[in-house]
Amino acid sequence: MIVPSQATKARAAFLALDFATYIVENFSHDGAVVERASDAMASARAAGLPVFHVVHEAMRDQIHPLLAPVGYESVLAKTTMGAFATTNLHERLQASGVGRVVIAGVATSGTVLSTARWAYDIGYEVALCADACDDPDPQVHSALLDESVFPNSWIGLWRIARVVKSTEIGDLRS
Repeated sequence: MIVPSQATKARAAFLALDFATYIVENFSHDGAVVERASDAMASARAAGLPVFHVVHEAMRDQIHPLLAPVGYESVLAKTTMGAFATTNLHERLQASGVGRVVIAGVATSGTVLSTARWAYDIGYEVALCADACDDPDPQVHSALLDESVFPNSWIGLWRIARVVKSTEIGDLRS
């Protein structure tokens, strides 16, 4: 569990997970998630955070237009649920001196859950941009990101991550 006394100053990176048009249109219950994720990404860029886009390999060229990569931002193609197992994301983050990941994505119960747990397990500080994540089931989304839903359960990602709003991303840069 992350507690304030354990917080350290680590360089952060923004991970945009599965923001392919097909996934957003079919696996989120709130179509406005792309606008919020776009705002979150803009805040990350303004704060100087490196941005990594991770999508299924079959959708590499289908990133939603509001979340399109700019400049030299990496687009990583994955073949599994999470962002780490079948990409070189960990190596890229290490090479960039990143110790904290800020995650946004669709779906909360899929790629966000898998990536957050993997990141935590291999030593990253994890922040979840709750308003830039979504799931086809709003109750599952809430169970994973809202401590008040199941306060005694270990399913909640709030146990291993800091849950933030997109307006707080600049505070996470380092």
